[in-house]
Amino acid sequence: MRNVKRFCVPALGIVLLAVGVAWGWYGTGHQRATRSACKALPGAMPTFFAAGADTIAHCAADPDLFRLRANPALRDAEVPTHFFDLELLGGAKPPAKRSAYVALCMDKEINPAKVGYLPYAIVEWTQRLTIAFAEHRKWPGNPRIRAKCLVYAGLLSHYAQDACQPLHTTIHYDGRAKADGSSPRSGVHAKVDALLHKLKATGKAVKPAAYKDLFAAVIGQIRRSHKLVDRVYELADKLPAPDDPLPADSPVAAFAAERLSAAEQFTASLYLTAWTNSAKVELPDWHKRKAN
Repeated sequence: MRNVKRFCVPALGIVLLAVGVAWGWYGTGHQRATRSACKALPGAMPTFFAAGADTIAHCAADPDLFRLRANPALRDAEVPTHFFDLELLGGAKPPAKRSAYVALCMDKEINPAKVGYLPYAIVEWTQRLTIAFAEHRKWPGNPRIRAKCLVYAGLLSHYAQDACQPLHTTIHYDGRAKADGSSPRSGVHAKVDALLHKLKATGKAVKPAAYKDLFAAVIGQIRRSHKLVDRVYELADKLPAPDDPLPADSPVAAFAAERLSAAEQFTASLYLTAWTNSAKVELPDWHKRKAN
């Protein structure tokens, strides 16, 4: 679900523009892509990780629960982590660190929560998983560390896969935005979100690779997804309702399959990146864990 107060921050105040709502791939779609990504991981990854695919997939649905209205403080912080509306940056290059990004947005007199925090959520959860993997390398017999790796990986997968949903990268997230910036709530977002749920994920074509420049890879994925926004609207009239089956051998089915493959590839590559980078992490001497 996407629900964010879309406002800008001029010098003399805050102007509310609109409120948008949308889901991200549906929980079952996230779980399907996550299980497939785990199957595609190379043998260099620790065996417990692939064996824990069901736990990872279980946790992949959790970030959408973090937006429930019952927890307003958590919801306020969580909602902007699921999207990144590139148009609002006006062509500016996003910096690699969240604090610098916030400063950039303030310089441009826009609220960063309006643009979104998705790339930073992906990078930061990848680096949290990196730390957990570093702990596993030092204390491989500790089951609590292994459990933590699975939870972190599940949360990471959700944000990674949101970056592969084109409508999470644009102001046109549920129909073409109106002149005042508000959404027409056309229902197209829900139809796109339901697509992965209707496909069988195999992971057979996925070939993950560790990223040398993590932030560049994340922004690159978001930009590739953003280039497909127009394609989504070309297919809009052909998209089945969320509960209807996906037409076989159709342009919509081909689009859905390509997006599922992208989500699997990106997720698996982030996992491999975290594992690879964990070998370089030197845990401080004051940090102690039990061996088992």
